[in-house]
Amino acid sequence: MLDSGASTVQLPAEVIQKLTQTGALSDNDFIGMRSYTLADGSSRRSALFRIREIQLGKHIARNLTAIEGPPGTDALLGQSFLAKLPSWTLDNKRHVLILAR
Repeated sequence: MLDSGASTVQLPAEVIQKLTQTGALSDNDFIGMRSYTLADGSSRRSALFRIREIQLGKHIARNLTAIEGPPGTDALLGQSFLAKLPSWTLDNKRHVLILAR
C-alpha cells in the first residue's frame, strides 16, 4: 500500500520474521529503534532496519530504511521508497501510481 505521508517503508512483524528466516534480512540489517507518530496522532516505538532492495515493476530502490509494523498491518511504501524514484505521480481517477522511466 502506498502511503506518501509516511516517512519510511513499514513491513508487518510477520513479514520481517519470514524475511529473517529466509536470510533476506540479517541481524546486521537492524540499526536500532525509532519512535514515530501514526496518522491518528499516537506514538509507537519500533525496530528500524535496512532493506537492501525493493523492486516495483521495473523500478528498483536500494538501501532503504524501514520500520517494523504490528502483526496483521499492511506493508506501506513511504517516502524512504518514493524518494529513491526519479519521479512519481498519482492518478486519482484511475487510482494508480505512475512511475517515471
